[in-house]
Amino acid sequence: MQPKSSLGKGLGALFPDLLDNVSTRPSYIVCGVEELSPNRFQARKDFNDKEQKRLVASIKKNGIIQPIVVRRSNSGYEIIAGERRWRAAQEAGLKEVPVIIREAPDAAAAELSLLENLLRENLNPVEEAEAYQTLINQFSLSQEELSSRVGKDRSTIANTLRLLKLPREIRSALINKTISSGHARSILMLDSPGEQVRFLNVIIKKALSVRETEGLIQKLRKTPPEKKGKKKDPLLRDLEKQLSSKLMTEIHIRQRKNKGSIDIKFKTAEELNRLVTLLMNVVESKRFSR
Repeated sequence: MQPKSSLGKGLGALFPDLLDNVSTRPSYIVCGVEELSPNRFQARKDFNDKEQKRLVASIKKNGIIQPIVVRRSNSGYEIIAGERRWRAAQEAGLKEVPVIIREAPDAAAAELSLLENLLRENLNPVEEAEAYQTLINQFSLSQEELSSRVGKDRSTIANTLRLLKLPREIRSALINKTISSGHARSILMLDSPGEQVRFLNVIIKKALSVRETEGLIQKLRKTPPEKKGKKKDPLLRDLEKQLSSKLMTEIHIRQRKNKGSIDIKFKTAEELNRLVTLLMNVVESKRFSR
């Protein structure tokens, strides 16, 4: 492996010390792609997106213009930053890649890998949350310490970590961009996983905005609790939730023996008009379908 001259200054923003005294020492070396192994703390899981395909095309045409940052390992080199480039280089058919060797303990390697992804906005919200959790668990960092290291508010990190509490179906929708982080944070206001998944389906079916989602969930949460000693039938409670979701307002069903009533709440004249129109449309469609 022969020392080469300096390649690319983009790393200076992420690793400024790598560019110090470049005139007095080699900036990078070239090694075989088989000598590199992925970062054990890599936060990114999906490397098959459109951006990766564009990177492969660029490397085929221009080669790698920014070195991969690595550290020594027992079997060669472990990637600290630049795994996307390494994978794209293999797909593009390159046999060698430029690397910068850096001395870094596990904590620094994990932190730098996360920083690279965050600075380039390569992570989806779930990957970002999992990366924060890895740093906290593996290296006993507090949220405050993590905040100072990655340059984000502690509240932002806390809210991101809360996404890991969501059911698998909702995390998948977030990864696939079916819903946004705003939708997911709103869903967290619901208590049970079952409620959360049901509401996910409502959001998708009705194409609700984040604001509409927040408003509807707040209405549902304001439903007054049952009086002590009078437990409502679970089937009626479930029916209330289904009707509330469909009509996007608060619904109460009262039943005694075989009689009862259905209360539909509204707070403004506009909301009353919307509900009346909706109910009239249902009645008309039933009449004409006979």
